[in-house]
Amino acid sequence: MSSMHNTAFYKSALDAQHSTLPPMEEREPNYIDNLHIIFFEQIFEAIDNLSDQVRMARAYPQFVPRILQIWERSLNLTVGPNTAFLGLLDIEDYVFFMDHMASRFTDLHVHDDGVGSFAEFYDYITHLCDINILRFPNVDTCILAGNPDIVVDDDIRDLTAMLPNLKRLMTCMNLSGAYMRGFRKLEELVFHSLYHSVPLDSRWIQDICLNMSQLRVLDITDQFDSCVRLTDIKLPNLEVLKINLSSVECMLSEVLQLPKLQKLAVRFDDSRQLNADQETIFQQIVVAKSDSITRIALNNEVVQLPSRWQHSLLLELPKLRALICENWYHNDFFLDRQHIPCHQMEVLSFSGWEIVREYQLLEMVAECTQLEHLALNGYHSTWDKLNKLVNIRNQERNPKPLQVFSDLMWANFTPNEYHQWCANRYVQVTCDNSEYEYQEDGFEFDFE
Repeated sequence: MSSMHNTAFYKSALDAQHSTLPPMEEREPNYIDNLHIIFFEQIFEAIDNLSDQVRMARAYPQFVPRILQIWERSLNLTVGPNTAFLGLLDIEDYVFFMDHMASRFTDLHVHDDGVGSFAEFYDYITHLCDINILRFPNVDTCILAGNPDIVVDDDIRDLTAMLPNLKRLMTCMNLSGAYMRGFRKLEELVFHSLYHSVPLDSRWIQDICLNMSQLRVLDITDQFDSCVRLTDIKLPNLEVLKINLSSVECMLSEVLQLPKLQKLAVRFDDSRQLNADQETIFQQIVVAKSDSITRIALNNEVVQLPSRWQHSLLLELPKLRALICENWYHNDFFLDRQHIPCHQMEVLSFSGWEIVREYQLLEMVAECTQLEHLALNGYHSTWDKLNKLVNIRNQERNPKPLQVFSDLMWANFTPNEYHQWCANRYVQVTCDNSEYEYQEDGFEFDFE
């Protein structure tokens, strides 16, 4: 009788033995399948010529999924007139490749060391419309660089159709700004103007500033004198704005009211030197945003603000954490530990402060217990100075390593010396100057 109670158990066990297997394509590869894939990959990756790779893929369709993964890795998912697959002269090879890869590309790069201009490349794609290769739906980043004749405004109009989901566009081409609003999902527009035959047009840039509400980053700096004059800006999601002074000065109050603005970089036009009105603009930013300024970066050789100005300036910035200021030539070193909120400073650059003395530097570092990055000029770039910094940091309780940057120092170290200082517990020499990069021909503010 006891066995009768287990009938349900035995029935379920019997049913489990007769369970149907999933289709072949859904099963996990067995050992032999894995060997086939490994052997095929070794053979395939030994083939350097893309045309031969395509023909092999066409001959062995069962391996196409793995081949596509190899191509994704080796081709960096970049499309453009300088990419290797334009060497596919056989139209059937090209159609096969593009049919499988068009939806996988994530970047479009166009510059002048490729095979053919952008217009020729676009025509090449257009002529293949019978295979529906007119769009790259996953390309979200586009870089246009090189000779200014490569891309014109009409090409941007064509790009809006080819790249419907573009999020990032970087260009230094001869473009006016027309058709830019055709990129309806654009979040980052880096729009340097390096040529003047087709300058940026105020109409189109104003249109961008009023209507591309999804933008997070907008860089419309002109390397010379900007022709752009703007009067209003309504970009509720804008976090970073880089712009020429002549373009922004008439709408500075509107810019400072942008709800998500985190960085404002202003470049001076070449024909304008700093004068009273520009100093007023700098001061206007400080006064309006004093409670939220976390970083100031400027080149004193360009800005030329008087020493009394920075002396009072730093007393009014309760949240300042980073100060990158170059080329101080004042008779007195006024940026000392008495005039900086040392207890919260995280980044300091002494790389251009020629007048600062050793005791002033060491006193300030000792006061800045939260300091994480320090840039030094040639005068302070010595082993002896590093050892003194180590002694200061050694006295702190559980300090983070202080990252010290110096062009002179890390370039002159032997490999052993460099590795030794990279691994130091308290002070580490680094070749990464990203914390100190800024708009040298103007100034930058970061906001909380």
